[in-house]
Order: sequence, then structure tokens, then C-alpha cells
Amino acid sequence: MTGKGDAQAALASPPREEEASKGMRTRRRIVGHATLLIYAKGYARTTIDDVIRAAGITKGSFYFHFSSKEELGYAVIENASSHILGRLREALGRQDLTPSGRIEAMLREVQSIVEAADCSRGCILGNLALETSNSHPGFREAIARAFRDWSALIASELEGMKEAGELPAGFDSAAYADFAVSALEGGIMMSKVALDPGPMRNSIALILEHFRMLSGTGVPGKAGRGGKREAAGTAPTGARRAARGEGPRPRNAKR
Repeated sequence: MTGKGDAQAALASPPREEEASKGMRTRRRIVGHATLLIYAKGYARTTIDDVIRAAGITKGSFYFHFSSKEELGYAVIENASSHILGRLREALGRQDLTPSGRIEAMLREVQSIVEAADCSRGCILGNLALETSNSHPGFREAIARAFRDWSALIASELEGMKEAGELPAGFDSAAYADFAVSALEGGIMMSKVALDPGPMRNSIALILEHFRMLSGTGVPGKAGRGGKREAAGTAPTGARRAARGEGPRPRNAKR
């Protein structure tokens, strides 16, 4: 039997390394399976029992790590954000690519995540924003912070390019980063409802064209809508007019 002194000593002592590692592995497994379930079904339709079955754990083990489904929800948001930021950071850090190439690599990373699910699931952070912003203010704040972190990462990398002389001194890194995240998320949502990667791919093409136009980097044109190619270093006509602060050309106006 364990005496009172032994029990107190056990409580006071830190857990052995292998025990701590096992606990962390279990927690990561719970969060990982919950992330996949919420990505597939949404937050409201994912139950604690769903997570317990998917993770292969007991209910007691779940509640040892999380006091509620809401606490798990915060962990899922953090997990998804960390995963996305890690992939974007790796793409933006590729020194073997031009500045335009790094931006494109970042966008392709997001594209690969979305297209791996046949465009039917969209972006988990965008999905949770639409589903929970009104009902869970805390989730809304956590998701907003995740998007700010995403934008800040892009802006930081762009500032590094400016310091290295790879971008013009007047390039507005923060504004471009916000634009890129907003345009990409919109394209992802449209691809989700259409079950078609086209809208997301078009958003990516326009984000890249806008970057080349603002940065003055000319590279071979990419295929746009309908497979047409734009001239190197130029944006589609509508994008060029918008960048100059002009409205859309009147339907009957002469060119």
C-alpha cells in the first residue's frame, strides 16, 4: 500500500518524462482528430463522443485534457492556425525563389490544402468564422487573431524583401497582405459552394498579377480565366483600371 507521505511526494514531484510525453501525445491526438472532424462536419455537428471514438480514447481521458467542447474548440482553432502558418512560413522562406515566386509558393500551399478536400470543405478558419462568430464571441476573436497572424506573417516577409532591395521602398506590405488574405478567402468560399477550384485559382492569379504590378516584377504570364494568358508583368484590364483608381469601363465605351 502507498502511505500518506508517499502519496504527497508523488503529487509534489513532476511527472516522469515518458508520462508527460504520453499525455502530450494523447492531447495532440484528440486535437488532431477534432480538427479533422470539425473541418468535415462543422463545429455544431461534431460531438464530444465523435472525437472520443475517432481518437480511440475514454471519456475520462478526454475530460482530463479538456473541460468542455468549447475549450477543445479553441485548441482546434490554434492547431489549424499553427498548421497553416507553418506551411506558409516555409513557402515564404524559400530563398531559391524570386519574391513573386515566394508569394506564389505561399498561395499554392493554401490551394493544395483546399484542393486535397476536392474544394468541398473550404478553409477551416473561414468555415468556423461563418459558423460561430455570432454565437461564440471568443471563437470570433481567436479566428480574427489567426487571420491577423496570417496577414502579419506575409507582411513581415514582404518587409524583409523590401529591406533586401527586392521590392520598391514604397510597397505597402501590410495593405497587400490584408488584400491577399481577403481575396484568397473569398475565392476559397466561392470554390466551396461551386465545388469547383476555378474561383480560388482565379483569385490566386489576380493576387499574383496585383503583386507583380505593384512590385514591378515582370515574369511570364499565367493562365487566367478560359486559359488565356496575360502579358508578362501585367494585370488583367479590370485589375489595371482598379489599381489606377478608375471605375469599370462603361459597357459601350470605345477602347
